Amino acid sequence: MVRSNNLQPNQVAFRVPPSCNKFDIHSYLTNIYGVNIQEVRTMNYAATYKKGPRGGKKVDQPAYKKAIITLDEKFSWPKEPEWNKLEREEYDLGFKSAMRKMKGWRMRPSEEEREKLKRVANEKMAKMEEKAKK
Repeated sequence: MVRSNNLQPNQVAFRVPPSCNKFDIHSYLTNIYGVNIQEVRTMNYAATYKKGPRGGKKVDQPAYKKAIITLDEKFSWPKEPEWNKLEREEYDLGFKSAMRKMKGWRMRPSEEEREKLKRVANEKMAKMEEKAKK
């Protein structure tokens, strides 16, 4: 499913393979999820290409089809899952490290980042040990 601000409250957008047709999408949603569908609209998007390092073409994004489904009743999105604070912090530190490697900058994290990584790892270990005791 694709979140879009431009859709009406009773519409939902999906990204589907190019081989799916309107009938397939309609029958899948009605049989599997049991929803009443008023209309199915589809749009085909071509693959995007970038130049490769040696001049050849390289697929940047493969071709796909976008389907906009109109439902009988209003659709409401489920709540987005909340990131655990430690997981989010660990993700951010890992992302910084990966970006630094890609840019060819200093490979080692700074002293401050090492302290944060150590603190996050210790807190996660304490939580895991606490769960194991229970």
